[in-house]
Amino acid sequence: MTINPGKGANMSQRAVMQHLSLTDWKLVNRLPIPAGEMTLSRLVQRGWIEIQGRGHKTEGRLTEAGLNAMRSRI
Repeated sequence: MTINPGKGANMSQRAVMQHLSLTDWKLVNRLPIPAGEMTLSRLVQRGWIEIQGRGHKTEGRLTEAGLNAMRSRI
């Protein structure tokens, strides 16, 4: 389920998404910028990223919708 699908990503959300890939899963605790649970959960709710795993093994990747949100105007 997505919330506010028409609303664009803010700067911190864009920064997280820029470091994720469409094809490869990346550990979210190794992103060059901090990404807290709230930020990640909002990105997942909007359908912009996918998450798998838990704790220090949590991985994320960008979705096509996330790529489009990242490319949209602020």
